[in-house]
Amino acid sequence: MRYIRLVFDWIFVALTWFALTLLVAMTVILFSDVFCRYVLHFSIAWADEIVLVLLIWFVFIALAIGVRKKVHMAIDFLSFFLPKKFLEGVAERFVDTLTFCFGGVLIYFGIVLIRIGSYSTLASIPLPSYLEYIFIPVSGVLVLYSALIDFLRSRSVEPEEDILDRIFMGKAQHHV
Repeated sequence: MRYIRLVFDWIFVALTWFALTLLVAMTVILFSDVFCRYVLHFSIAWADEIVLVLLIWFVFIALAIGVRKKVHMAIDFLSFFLPKKFLEGVAERFVDTLTFCFGGVLIYFGIVLIRIGSYSTLASIPLPSYLEYIFIPVSGVLVLYSALIDFLRSRSVEPEEDILDRIFMGKAQHHV
């Protein structure tokens, strides 16, 4: 189990660096397109489509990282009325189960979209359409893994230092 965790830790690190690279690439491409359009009076034909593909990739990578870091949306309304013991036990396990199911949905429908996209190409460049959807099932696997780890982790144990915090923040930050 330790080796599996190590592999997934480094996958998350690599995808975080990749997401940062995607942000820089989107910014450069959009700036270049706007500069060319308004200063040089021509447009880069493929810029909008490439930025859209990179944005889709970024969103699904960020989704997986958000689930791992537990920064996804939560509804706290019920937490005022329910006992803390119930929230720490049943409710958190229920959320982990729903998150696990969501990861499965991402995997299934991501594969369906990839199959559909394999029959066509992108409009402005001759690349297969499935490239837009390639990170949906990848994100699903990572969401599934994070939900399973959260489900199996004992709630009484102090959270371990996360490698993403250590690398990108310089210190450990525990879940709030």
